[in-house]
Amino acid sequence: MAKSERRLVPIVSIDVVGFSRLVQHSELQTVRLVRRLYEHFAVGRIEAMGGKVFKTMGDGLLAEFNSVIAAVDWVAAVQKELNNRQVQAPGGEILQVRAGIVMADVLVHGDDLFGNGVNLAVRVQGLSPPGGMAVTKWMYEYLVGQSDLQFSDIGPTILKNIPKTVRIFVWHPQGTKAAEAAAPVAIPLPASKRPSLVVMPFDNMSGEADQSYFADAVVEEITATLARIKDFFVIARNSAFAYKGRSVDVRQVGRELGVRYVVEGSVRRVGERVRITAQLVETETGNHIWSDKVDGTVHELFDLQDTMAALVAGAISPSIRQAEIDLARSKRPDTLAAYDLVMRAMPHLWSHLPHENREAITLLDHALALEPAYGLAAALAAWAHGQQVAYNWTSDIAAERLEAKRLIELAAGTVSGDPTAMTALASAMMQTGGDVAQATALADRALALDPNHAWAWMRRGFGQVYMGNPEDGLTAFERSARLSPLDPFSFNMYLGMGLAHFGAGRPQQSVAFAQRALAERPGLTWPYRDLATYYANWGETAAARDALEKFRAGRPDLTLASVSDSLRFMHPALLSRYIGGLKLAGLE
Repeated sequence: MAKSERRLVPIVSIDVVGFSRLVQHSELQTVRLVRRLYEHFAVGRIEAMGGKVFKTMGDGLLAEFNSVIAAVDWVAAVQKELNNRQVQAPGGEILQVRAGIVMADVLVHGDDLFGNGVNLAVRVQGLSPPGGMAVTKWMYEYLVGQSDLQFSDIGPTILKNIPKTVRIFVWHPQGTKAAEAAAPVAIPLPASKRPSLVVMPFDNMSGEADQSYFADAVVEEITATLARIKDFFVIARNSAFAYKGRSVDVRQVGRELGVRYVVEGSVRRVGERVRITAQLVETETGNHIWSDKVDGTVHELFDLQDTMAALVAGAISPSIRQAEIDLARSKRPDTLAAYDLVMRAMPHLWSHLPHENREAITLLDHALALEPAYGLAAALAAWAHGQQVAYNWTSDIAAERLEAKRLIELAAGTVSGDPTAMTALASAMMQTGGDVAQATALADRALALDPNHAWAWMRRGFGQVYMGNPEDGLTAFERSARLSPLDPFSFNMYLGMGLAHFGAGRPQQSVAFAQRALAERPGLTWPYRDLATYYANWGETAAARDALEKFRAGRPDLTLASVSDSLRFMHPALLSRYIGGLKLAGLE
């Protein structure tokens, strides 16, 4: 067995800039080009400079040298030749590499090197300008007086898994200005009222090149999936991949990209098993908001990629929404913008309680006073008035419908392209007794824009049940529940499932789902209306009467006629059975 020993050596880390992007243009051409590049410079020249490659990683390599000067001179020679040659890569880009050099105390075992110094070299390499190199402060000070290369100081930097900041200096063959220009620059905050986020390149924890490609593919799929959600602004993939190989603090990313949230993750392979993890972090505080993982086998890589993308989208949307609500609550009332007022209104809407719903209407009216053409505010306000009708919270149904209709008309011309606003509009249309088929089509349009929109799936489910298609409705509710287990509407999904089973002639299952919804939200009273008719249709008259009494509390003027009017969006046969059950329970 080879004996291990420790050694203090200069370590060079090199990788190809934008390798994943080049592979997408032509994997075969890119791999051949990179192989020729490394054979030319590494195999052909590195030994003459006192160096030796000890590890290759697809688009990168790690090498050790006998001296600091030799390591820097070899990298400079490589970059100068590439800069002069302007080698064209697939897709028309000019092939460039990044290089990082550190002095590292490593553990030598056979022909391989291990230790934190190797990790540091890779992290420093990620800070190199394309076509140049990055070195640590110690390396830079050692080079003073021994090298003619001109380095630029980019300051202390936080590197992942490195306990303290590292001061970095960069060099480029075209001079210090080119090196500084190639360093990451701050991007102005997006001109949008929506929160913003970026999906960072995932770490490949396996040390295998093929998993690195897969990690990049996961990031691309998650980015594309999140970009369809119009509730927040998503930074383009190319901007995010400028950080590949670099380990920077999320607060620095927030400043440089102008984002409030960062999605981080990793891919790890052990034998045939693969684990993908992801987490959502707030950039201002560094607080972790959400995290999860997906496990599978190497034979399921593409399925895992899709599953993780859907999981992240389904979990991040409500997580960011709650974070934005908390942020809006922390602001002084005199500083609130229309967006903040909408965020403040959200939890009042979700509570599904009459006094909370009225508070939501007040906040949304204030938002519309500040910004009359704010489509999301108008659609949510219309939905709030729809809830007044559908849940029997008003004695003046006509007035609520009239105001909802005004808001629906206001929102209709401004919500196109916003799945959340479109879903709120569809909800308002259904609950006020509008065209259910048209409202369901609106939910379908929202899903065409964002297939992972849990609320749109739920609204589609209700639409299908109302139109007499309970099995289709049940399928939509189940999809909604899978997509967003954290959603504050989850109790409403159970009520939807209960109504779907009732529409399919299964009142016993309906009772179970209604009870499940009430167990999750025990403060609600209006679901007892469902429970009363389900029990009555099941033949449990005593339980039906008890449920009806709980529903009628606070509604002394309630009649069969008023309930029938509030539920006129239901298919006639469904409405007849529903009202019939309430009559059996004792409502007149």
